[in-house]
Order: sequence, then C-alpha cells, then structure tokens
Amino acid sequence: METDDLFRIASMTKIITTTAILQLYEDGKLSLNDSVKKYIPEFDDPVVLTEFNEETGNYETRPADREITIHDLLTHTSGVAYGFTNSTFSRIFTEAGVPDLGTEDSVFIEETMAVLADLPLAHDPGEQFTYGLNTDVLGRVVEVASGFSLAEYFETHIFEPLNLEDIGFYHPGRTGDLTRLYTIQDSSLVPYPEDDYGLITPNFPVSGAMTYYSGGAGLTSSTADYHTFLSALHNGGAWNGVRILEEETVDLMSSNQIGELDLDGNKFGYGLMITTEEGYEAGKRSAGSLSWGGAFQSTYWMDPEYDMVVILMTQVLPSMGQAEFYDDFERAVYESVE
Repeated sequence: METDDLFRIASMTKIITTTAILQLYEDGKLSLNDSVKKYIPEFDDPVVLTEFNEETGNYETRPADREITIHDLLTHTSGVAYGFTNSTFSRIFTEAGVPDLGTEDSVFIEETMAVLADLPLAHDPGEQFTYGLNTDVLGRVVEVASGFSLAEYFETHIFEPLNLEDIGFYHPGRTGDLTRLYTIQDSSLVPYPEDDYGLITPNFPVSGAMTYYSGGAGLTSSTADYHTFLSALHNGGAWNGVRILEEETVDLMSSNQIGELDLDGNKFGYGLMITTEEGYEAGKRSAGSLSWGGAFQSTYWMDPEYDMVVILMTQVLPSMGQAEFYDDFERAVYESVE
C-alpha cells in the first residue's frame, strides 16, 4: 500500500464541497442565507413527508414552513435525507432515480438535484439534524454560482493550487492504483461482489459513464493528497504558501452552526463535526477537534491541541464493526503520542 493509492472517500468529499461553497461566499457569488431555489428553481415550495404507504409506495406531504437555505444544507438541517440510512426515503429516492453515492450511469447532478427538489423532506428546514443528500445539492449550487462543472471547479480552485494529482471524481486507466473494496459475509471479509452489488459497483470510479459528480460522496483520493487538503484547513486555510480559504472563514466553518442541536453531545459546523467538552472521551481526540468519515470505512480528524491531522483509510461496505475499529485505532494513536 502506497500513499498515492486511491481510496473511495465517500462522505469525506463533503468538506471539499463545503470549501468550494465557502470560496464562492468569500468571492461574493453567494450568501449563506440565500434560498436554494435561487440556484435550483425546482426547490421552490418544499414539502414535508407526512404519511407513507409501505405497500404501494405512495405518500402524502404538507408544505414546509419555510424555504431551504445554503446554511441549512451546510449544516444538514434542511430536512433532505439519505436513502441508505432510511428505508422510506430509500424507496422514494430509488423510484425517482436519485442515487445516494455514485453511479456508472450517464446522468448529471443537474438532473438528479432537480428531481430531488420535488421529493419530500424529512422535517421542516432548521428543525433538526438529518444527515442526507444536502452536500450533493450544494455541489449543484457550486456549478450554478461558478459556471464550472463541480469537477472543473474542484480542479481549478482547490486541487491545482494545492498541487494535488491523485484526487478527483474519476480516474480512468488507474485500475491498478484503486484499492480493493470489501464487504462482510458470514463474519468474514470478502471482495465486494461485481454482480448483485447493491449500492455501488466495485469498479467505481474507474469505469462507467463518469458523468455524475456527487458533491456529497463522489471523490476518490490518495492519503497523501487528502492529507495536504486537510493540512490547509488545519493551518487556517493555507498550505505551502497557497491559500484556499481565509482564516476567518475557516473559523466560521469550524464553529458551532447548529445552535442547541447536537450529535451525541458534539456540534456541527459547516461540513464537519466539532468535538465538545461534553462529547470528549478520555484517551481520544481533544475538544475542538474537527472530523467526519465516509461510508467505505474511512475517517479523519484534525486535533488543534496536538497540532495533528489523522486520516484512516480502509475500504469496507457496509462498514460493520466500524465503531469498535475506529475507537481502538484512535486510542492507539493517542497512547503513542502521549
């Protein structure tokens, strides 16, 4: 295993899309309080799910009490859900053709986000934290506000400035660099099946149409490139003399943006979780650490007290046993640095 080998990073994509949104905010091309319908008109008049018929798949809705804002999407408080964590929304999204992760089909986020806009929310915007396709919607906002495709925007505004060559949505021809994806059958790790594969094909992202740019889960990266990106954020928005965000914007990203809501005692900023004194556990990351992870069993955190960036990459879907594995790894890291 080399530091330029490729890992599907799933939701570790979210902080990069968040960075793109905040760059556009710095450039005056959008406001964090903008209604999403300004960029995706189909998000006009959102509705909330009230009833769902398990037999027929039919459902009823009511009007949401307000429009969805960019802030709501950045904090996962919009009411936009995920299908793979909710069987009801899984059925709704699948029947509508909206993918949770990536797809090898020839589709575009412009199309799927317009469809998603007409589907029901789990709750009124701002009411609670619901992890979902919020950052995929933000990816389309980046495209509209910037005039670039999401892949082009990432390349020109984040990857090229930081000299990152092994991160992107698709990597045609690099099958040999792509780490193998595993699943668990009968309590054993086995290669992820190429047929009857479920959420995603094991060859994603080196095959297929390569047109779908999921801002929430679509990137594949080496550990070295992802470390450089996180180092820029950890260093106040700059790395090796290249600035991708202003320091005050990084402070905004890494401060509590969900008010009294919480994630098991922790808080959420823009695109990442913030460990609090309440959420801190002895022997683990410090209060003030910033973190998130991905569905293929990868994770990261940035610990300001120890001046430390940590990235753990594995490739298992579904990542059963993840909590215990992550806990043991994290405790081993802090035992060694202590």
